[in-house]
Amino acid sequence: MKDVLRNYAGCKVLITGGAGFIGSHLVENLLDIGAEVTVTDIMLCGNKIAHLKGHKNLFVHKVDVNDVPSIKPLFKGKDMVFHLAAVVGVEETQDEPVNLLNVEVVGTSNVIALAAQNKVKRFIFASSSEVYGDSQRPMVEEGPYNPKSTYALTKLVGEHFCAAYYQKYGLEYTALRYFNSYGPRQDERFVLSRFVNRALDGKELYVYGDGKQTRDFTYVEDTIYMTLIAAIMKEGAGQVLNIGTGKAESIIELAEMVLTMLGLKGKVKISFVDYDKRRSREIEVFSRLANIDRAVKLLEYRPSTPLDEGIKKYVDWYRNSKRSSC
Repeated sequence: MKDVLRNYAGCKVLITGGAGFIGSHLVENLLDIGAEVTVTDIMLCGNKIAHLKGHKNLFVHKVDVNDVPSIKPLFKGKDMVFHLAAVVGVEETQDEPVNLLNVEVVGTSNVIALAAQNKVKRFIFASSSEVYGDSQRPMVEEGPYNPKSTYALTKLVGEHFCAAYYQKYGLEYTALRYFNSYGPRQDERFVLSRFVNRALDGKELYVYGDGKQTRDFTYVEDTIYMTLIAAIMKEGAGQVLNIGTGKAESIIELAEMVLTMLGLKGKVKISFVDYDKRRSREIEVFSRLANIDRAVKLLEYRPSTPLDEGIKKYVDWYRNSKRSSC
């Protein structure tokens, strides 16, 4: 563990969206290093921190970021706020545009305003690689930006909220652009989880288009480690950082890796399907790869989990979770 992470001991942290995929791993790690953690989440997609129930330093509130009277008292005395609450999944953001704007714009406005009012020491905003759109080159923090969806645009708005609140109120912030995190507790709305789950059930894998779309898959342990370092370091203040690996894999390569690892190549079919209303070609990102030079230099850390190893870890977790639920 980096020595800098010891600074979280005794730290009072609020995490919005803390019962979700990334949030649950963040909560787990913060508790392990001695922080006091308060979580807000409406748990629309379940409670991924249920296994932590009863921890003396964990306080969970099932409340919406747009319910200001309910969330306002939770900011009192907090040192840091991690704002992870979001509408996740391409289909969900397309199906519910009004809800998307309420959560991503109004909700972010509420949370950052309360953070500033309570003089929080650092506000950490979960942004997204979606802000870049397509790029034939590794994506750098300075842009260019070409958001292809409303979701992507709202993440840029959130980053601008951060800069504005720093300028007007001196609220320190760190904005993290996550690139395709994956790992235990991720559900089937996301491609790797969907491929593994379907393959183990003997169902064919569906790939949109020709499968040549590329992604920068980042194992959640690396995502969380980079998040924790960036949020606590003095040098992380005012930074926008790519949280990825700097390596790209195509969707068809991912599907084949999953089947090979599971010993199901030739037994489970891969089918190519056309884009549709729920997942339109207009918002699909065809080329995504992080340039992580800034993050590596600042954090002195490079993601260490190769994709094949990360897939194996997810598969092991999935199989164990299935057995324990029987």
